Parts: sequence; C-alpha cells; structure tokens
Amino acid sequence: MRRFLAPVVGLALICGFMPALSSGAAQAAAGPCIGAPAADGTTYAETRHFIDAQAWWMPDSDQADNSTTNHGHVHMGACIPERETISSGNLTVHVRVILHDNPGKANYVSMVFKTSDTETIVQKCYLRATATNFTCPGPSSTGKGDFVCTGTCERWLTFSQPISSFNHSGLQEVRFRGFVPEPGGKEMRTNLNWQVNIQNGASVSNISRDPFLRGKGWYTHTLYCEASLRTVPIPDSPVSGIWTPVVDSTTRPDGSLPATHSFISIDPDFHAVPSEPGTVLWNAEPFGSAPIAIDTRTLTNGVHKLHLRTSCRDDTLGSTNSGVTVIPFTVAN
Repeated sequence: MRRFLAPVVGLALICGFMPALSSGAAQAAAGPCIGAPAADGTTYAETRHFIDAQAWWMPDSDQADNSTTNHGHVHMGACIPERETISSGNLTVHVRVILHDNPGKANYVSMVFKTSDTETIVQKCYLRATATNFTCPGPSSTGKGDFVCTGTCERWLTFSQPISSFNHSGLQEVRFRGFVPEPGGKEMRTNLNWQVNIQNGASVSNISRDPFLRGKGWYTHTLYCEASLRTVPIPDSPVSGIWTPVVDSTTRPDGSLPATHSFISIDPDFHAVPSEPGTVLWNAEPFGSAPIAIDTRTLTNGVHKLHLRTSCRDDTLGSTNSGVTVIPFTVAN
C-alpha cells in the first residue's frame, strides 16, 4: 500500500494520480542552459537543462567505513536538449565529470545512440590528467584514461555527432556512460539516459522502452541502481503554485540488487562542509513510483534543484551503491 509523505515545508505526496507520459517534443527556445555551471556559458539553439547523474559507493551507517567500502562519488552532468527537436547538423553536448573522494582512475565516457532497433556507441572521450577542457581526448599510452583526483576535481568533455547517425527519425534516446575502475578490481559507472526528437529524414520509429529521464549508478556485483523523472518533458518555462512531477526510485530487472532506500530533497549540497541535506522530502524505505507535489510558493524565485537518490545495499561487498539524478527547475510566483 502506498505510503503518505508527511508535509515538509509545504511539500507533500499526492497519490492516486499518474500523469501520462508525453511523446511530444518540448517547445524550443534559444538561450543558456537552465542550471548550468558557470563553466558552460554556451548559448544553445534550443532550451537545455543541466542534468547531473551520479554514482555513489558509500557505506550505510551500520556498514564499515574503509578504503574498500567508501569510494565516494562520480558525477556526470550535461546540458541536454531533453525532448527538444534537432533537425540538422550535429548533436553537440558538453559533459562534466567530477570525482569526489574517489580513489579510482577515471577511464572514459561514451555517447550511445539508442533507437527502436539499434544501440550504437558513436563516440568515446577519454578522461586525461592533462587534457584541455571541452575537447574529446583519446586514450593514454596504456589505451585508457588516466584522470585521478584527491578531494574534488572536474573535467569537461565535448561530444559532437551528426544526427544522421540515428537510423530513425522521431523520439530517440541518447545515453552517456562513464567508467571509473576502482582499487581491488572493482568498477564504478554512472549513466544518464534521455530522449530527443530527431528529424533527419530517416523513417520514423519512436523509442518506447523507458522513455523518460534516468540517472543510474552501477557498481561491480550490485549492478544498477536508478533514480528517474517520469514526467516529461522537463519544464522549459518557470513553474508556480503546485508542481507535481512523477519520480521513481527503483532498480533494474536484470540481476541488479533491489532498492533499499530513497532520498529526495530540494537544493542539497553534499560537497559543502558540513554537508547540507537541503529540504528533505523523503529519507526512508524505497519510495517507488508516484507523483510528488512541490509547493513552489515556499521557494524563492529562481533556479532550484530536485535531487533524487536511490540506494541499493550490497551486504556481500559491505557497502551501498546509489544512483542519483539532479534536475533543475525554475520558480516564478
């Protein structure tokens, strides 16, 4: 039976209403990317949002905290034209990768075009210690990336591929996958899946499997843990009054370990010292899939961030894999 979320600073769970997923494209408008870090000051031809997908490998409070069970975070964020229409030229996306207290040596990020009948890696950009930001470096002499970090470090990559690389027109999916080998032969991955309306003259065949925004953490043995926004598209225009997106905290039916905890918050900052949890809406057992009403009148006007985190506890390896999706939205009351 669905749990009810207690009101927290004017925010409450609304049950019994699940808006249908829209297959249409968002209304395009040129301008800067909503929620973008200062480093990406690009003016885009269509509305974009900076979506941050994260993978965490960190112990629960009752699990031992040591160099094996705590590998920190890897972030992979990008200004994406979610459900916007692209009808010519290249699909170009700047991707930011952040390592936070992560002892791994980051390898590469791949861009994948997923259609109704194909899945193709169209570009790989390697994470290099000395590479220039906003480029697409090749591998080091070892054939891999070599980006390591003490504390918090970031790199920017630029992906650009012609839309003719999609073998269909219509609603297509783009996936970014980041790979970070960890000590002891384990691996952490972060994944960002999103959709875009491609008009390239090819036959129309809309993607239909999980056609919504998804951020996934992946770790050896645990496999996937996913946090998603099922209401599409992300609002291009400011929201006011009550905004009711459908969020989902789950795992994949592919042998991945089950979700064991959900955390939902507005404007947290886990890199602050001490960390700032933001306005916490849910911090308990798995939330599942349901609409959540956000009373934007309790928020200041401007850009805010909805943080969705799903955790999948791994008792075999003694730690917890988490997948995070962070979605910006603008308030104007």
